[in-house]
Amino acid sequence: MGVIKQLPQNVANQISAGEVIERPASIVKELIENSIDAGAKNIEIRIEDGGRELIKVKDDGHGILADDIESAFNRYATSKIEDIDDLYSLYSLGFRGEALASIVSVAEIEMISRHQDSDQAVKIKLKGGEIIDKKPVGSTIGTEITVRDLFYNTPARYKYLKTTTTEFSHISKIVSAEATANSDLSFKLFHDSRQILSTPGNGKLKDTIYAVFGGDIAENLIPIDIEDRYIKLSGYLCRPELTRSSRSHELFFVNGRPIYNNLTAKAVETAYSKLIDPGRKPIVFLFIKVNPILVDVNVHPAKKEVKFSRSQIIFDVIKKAVRNTLKENDPTTRIKIKKDHSLEADRDQTEENIERDQLFNQNKKSSYNSAKQNNYSKTGSYKQSKDNYQKNINYEDDKSYNPDLKSSENKKDFRQLIRENENQEYSLENVEAEESYFKFLGQIFNSYLLIETDQGLKIVDQHNAQERILYERFYAEYNKKDKASQSLLMPVKIELSAEEREIVHQYEAEIKKIGIDFSDFGNNTILIQEVPVLLKNMSTRNIIEELIAELAEAGKAKSAAEVQANMLEYLACRSSIKAGQPLTKNESIQLIKDLYKTENPYRCPHSRPVMINISREEIEKGLGRK
Repeated sequence: MGVIKQLPQNVANQISAGEVIERPASIVKELIENSIDAGAKNIEIRIEDGGRELIKVKDDGHGILADDIESAFNRYATSKIEDIDDLYSLYSLGFRGEALASIVSVAEIEMISRHQDSDQAVKIKLKGGEIIDKKPVGSTIGTEITVRDLFYNTPARYKYLKTTTTEFSHISKIVSAEATANSDLSFKLFHDSRQILSTPGNGKLKDTIYAVFGGDIAENLIPIDIEDRYIKLSGYLCRPELTRSSRSHELFFVNGRPIYNNLTAKAVETAYSKLIDPGRKPIVFLFIKVNPILVDVNVHPAKKEVKFSRSQIIFDVIKKAVRNTLKENDPTTRIKIKKDHSLEADRDQTEENIERDQLFNQNKKSSYNSAKQNNYSKTGSYKQSKDNYQKNINYEDDKSYNPDLKSSENKKDFRQLIRENENQEYSLENVEAEESYFKFLGQIFNSYLLIETDQGLKIVDQHNAQERILYERFYAEYNKKDKASQSLLMPVKIELSAEEREIVHQYEAEIKKIGIDFSDFGNNTILIQEVPVLLKNMSTRNIIEELIAELAEAGKAKSAAEVQANMLEYLACRSSIKAGQPLTKNESIQLIKDLYKTENPYRCPHSRPVMINISREEIEKGLGRK
């Protein structure tokens, strides 16, 4: 007798559901796309406990006929395609006929739907793929689907769900993307009875971006509308001075479908590469319209990835279009005119930023000179930013260094620097350290400090070194009863997306405990009023935005202690001097002294090495003396 058997239908359905339904956000995506395909103008999403307890999506689309209600839950049953050729001319979001069958195999579903040609709605309730109840009811035109008890019959899947905040974060990303893709539809999102998101549905993309991502982004948008060969690009790019630390705000849409595609992200990032700082990501809302035959949306069961048949051409077109659009718009930092006619830069702009903008847009000399003059005479930000590398280091005055001198006057011959320091020894007081003294020799590549010790020649990573120093200072400050915080003269207003606001809501106590005090300012906006003293020279806005992004990327449940430790590590990392940053002699010496006062001068908080050692024996052996 053979051993190969046909799996029961319910088992096959649960296996297939694993490909389509990965988490609560997967259900939200499928239900929203069904509503859009049904011609809905208003879509309301209600979530409880990150989707574990309840997911409800209600729309005012054309509804489902009573005769089709049961068929809608059969696998591979759909009204959107009929034969294989339809896959090459897809204009609907759904087409596989798997969504409802997959959901009902791992959850309890209740659907109420009234077709636009019917006078009565039908209510149907299913669990585990089986119909529990079906009856006529009164309702408005449209469909309402409620999903409860997700993964009740697959406990292993339920176990691997993340925290409520993380799961809702994924849901919020889905809703934000779908709302942006469909600015003519009104979306409302609720979590645990709190309204998180509401879009106007007036067909104006910029208004939708404002509602979803906030005014800071909406006020810095540059429209793009270009057609090249068989590709049409439209939407908005954000000005280069407004960026994010991850790709969270790079949104791409192909033929109206929100997609993830590494090629499109790379093309945009390449176009921005000389305008934004390394490691930062641009903010874009790019709509790509191509012939459906050139796009394969059937790559993944969840339809979240696509492949292009002529990828290199599409890459080149996007890169060129984005670059040209930015070039045609003045990328210099804008100045706001207040009611009292005083000038306030949207953001401190360093001389390097101005030079970079000038190289990028050589024809706008008058704009460059104006911006440069404003930075020198009005805000003083040039001098402040040039001196910023002195932050967080306590050192004696270095009379040999003058920040107002030209860079060539400050540079010294390396051999001269060695001679100046060869007889200066500094004792080390750390009883745990292997070294008892050091001589400072110099800085190389503007990133590493060379010191001689009784253990040999050491090359110290200046960023990792100060990260260790600041982490221990932050940690000591954090454990004080009376933490040293500094009230901001001008509170910093930060507008958050729905996802980011939920992150802040979840970790509010932990964030405030490390010395960052803020209050709600309405409409997903917070007002930063106090920061730790050790952050006084840092960009408050960037630090907070990156901290929130870091918490959003955590992705798993953490104790309060773990969250706080991670935040301290992150703040220390972002507050430290960077590789490529020149230091004066006194700054370097003080950095080494402070490093050896820490508990572990050899590793940064992320466990990366702070220094490497080359012993005298290794040097002599390498040079053939031994």
